[in-house]
Amino acid sequence: MPTNVFFNHAVSTEQHLYEDLVVESLRMYGHETFYLPREIVEEDTILGEDVQSTFGDAYSVEMYIENTDGFEGEGDLFSKFGVSVRDTATFVISLRTWERFISLDSNLATSLRPNEGDLIHFPLSGSMFEIKFVEHENPFYQVGKLFVFKLQCELFEYSGEDFDTGTNADLVELDQAYQVKLTMYNSGSGNYTVNENVTKDGVVVGEVVSWSPKNHLLSVKDNTITLADNDILIGVSSGAEYTIQSIEDVLTFGNDGNAQNKDFEDTADNYLDFSETNPFGEVT
Repeated sequence: MPTNVFFNHAVSTEQHLYEDLVVESLRMYGHETFYLPREIVEEDTILGEDVQSTFGDAYSVEMYIENTDGFEGEGDLFSKFGVSVRDTATFVISLRTWERFISLDSNLATSLRPNEGDLIHFPLSGSMFEIKFVEHENPFYQVGKLFVFKLQCELFEYSGEDFDTGTNADLVELDQAYQVKLTMYNSGSGNYTVNENVTKDGVVVGEVVSWSPKNHLLSVKDNTITLADNDILIGVSSGAEYTIQSIEDVLTFGNDGNAQNKDFEDTADNYLDFSETNPFGEVT
């Protein structure tokens, strides 16, 4: 039978009162966080993955951490690949805060709720979390309406994304991005600025991470080509122009006198039979 019309829980005045209490509680007991929408620059349409993405906006909003005892998850684990940090957290954000401050961002896949793949920067611990799942029906329709989103997040693993938010969230890229350190000749002009692109022969070859005018040391990330000595790099916005004197690239390995990979390869040639008489060999 239909419900009693005299005891309707979906009363707008009660809903507004309850929402005000929820928002006030989050502002009192929550933490200041930054919500970073993901902007997909290049997408793999076959696998449905974002090959390259950037984060250019950061919205300061209040969120409540559901577990007050600390982060959840498996914590710090020691594996054969080294120490692995697998912290998780559940953040609670109000629907009103989402609609007022974040939902109008043009990079959102959907403006109705927080998006999986977006990031949450937690300044208190300096951590960056990635949203894995958004629960929008918990608590379930109190006084006939939904008031909060629960964001189930995992610790973010950097994989070449570009951060230009102007907040401390950009430190993730500065600390973990692959960089090439360049020593420039003194005979140059101007000063490079952080986050500006540098060009060689009119083509963008990287982005400035840091520049020391005293020592003429330039750190560049997002390299598009292999740089060489005597290359001239020009700052797009600053107009600074210097010539490369030397390059320090951690991925360029020199000859190691203690390395044994060549010895192993030569010894293995005596065990592998590639002659025609070997049924598993190859015809030479």
